[in-house]
Amino acid sequence: MINIDAIKEKYEESVFENLDKENFYKIVTFLSKEKCNYIEDIVSDYLDLFNMQYDEFIKKYEKLNKKYNGMLLEKASEDMNILEELYLI
Repeated sequence: MINIDAIKEKYEESVFENLDKENFYKIVTFLSKEKCNYIEDIVSDYLDLFNMQYDEFIKKYEKLNKKYNGMLLEKASEDMNILEELYLI
């Protein structure tokens, strides 16, 4: 279960203010369809990724997934720092 208080301590208030609920759920749904079994960890450690517009997130995800030969989520499950590359693409 996600510890909201711990998440609030990690991020600036602006991260929460900029979250769009619909966009957030679209990204979560996408990750779920991709069979990501650590979505809660991504929310906890990379909440600001969800401030990325859904279409932009998908484009970046696809590029990064191609770089990792279709194994992005598997690689990121071993080292979530890989997800930081989404900011750089």
